[in-house]
Amino acid sequence: MGELYGRSIDEARRRAGSMAQIATVEQSLRTDGPDAGTRRLRIVAGDLDVELLPDRGLDFGQVRHRGVPLAWVSPTGWPRPGVSGFGAAFGGGLVTTCGLLSFGPPSSDAEGDHPQHGRYSGLAASVRRAEVEDDAVVVEATVVEATVLGAHLELRRRVRVPLGDARIEVRDEIVNRGPRPVEPMVLYHVNLGWPLVDSGTTLHSPAVRAQPRDAAAEAGAATWAEFPAPVADYPEQVFRHELPTDRRVSAEVVATSGLGIRLSFDTAVLPAMFQWRVAQDDGLVLGVEPATAATILGRADARDAGLLRALAPGASWELGLDIDVIRD
Repeated sequence: MGELYGRSIDEARRRAGSMAQIATVEQSLRTDGPDAGTRRLRIVAGDLDVELLPDRGLDFGQVRHRGVPLAWVSPTGWPRPGVSGFGAAFGGGLVTTCGLLSFGPPSSDAEGDHPQHGRYSGLAASVRRAEVEDDAVVVEATVVEATVLGAHLELRRRVRVPLGDARIEVRDEIVNRGPRPVEPMVLYHVNLGWPLVDSGTTLHSPAVRAQPRDAAAEAGAATWAEFPAPVADYPEQVFRHELPTDRRVSAEVVATSGLGIRLSFDTAVLPAMFQWRVAQDDGLVLGVEPATAATILGRADARDAGLLRALAPGASWELGLDIDVIRD
């Protein structure tokens, strides 16, 4: 267990008037702008200030470490549900969950039509718990993706922020509540931005190799590990990282200042990882994206490639990742 302001957690607790002096979780409702009427949860725990978005499946908005923003936030922000098109409603944030039935471009199959990166980030969570424990702040919620007489998936999310450790733990359980097997697809779109991401920021990947998605990525294939200087117009680049199988791995993004993020996950359940980067004057973004299938071309391509795995009725999968702030 880490320290809070130079003291152990137990010593800090003895010296504080209440736990609210050490850590809090606050619930609020936005009252103005395109996101008016949407909910927010704010966790403050030691050096971390974490924004959660219940109306976006309990995904993450901005996260700050000692006041420094870590996540990329797009110009759209997080408008109320119902805004048409992924590009008009993709606010970024530290984590956007893509799924639960598809990620990548729009596609269609026996489960129906799937929008870009799936429906998950437009689904509202039912928050079951939000409280400060003895050694962590914990938020738990349930998100349902279902259609009439179609797939019925339930995701149970637990976000835990240990006191004093500058760590965020995300644990998801996906349960098939329907009467027939379903093949989920999930990708964790981790979006990192300035000042963490700038010219010279490096990505340390556990990959055996990184492969460009297309010609735009091919142009930057030799330098995928180092973020370039921004220019006026920079076509987005996507790389697929081939990972070692059935083990826990970590990817690190480290700025020239020494500030960094370590993303850890298990390749037995998240066997793929993608990298997305845009070095453009109106916003630098580096995406690191663990996923359940090694294709970024949508559900139809995943099916054709034999990358989908069936989840039996009543059965569940456990997914998740740890996000640690690191400093040299």
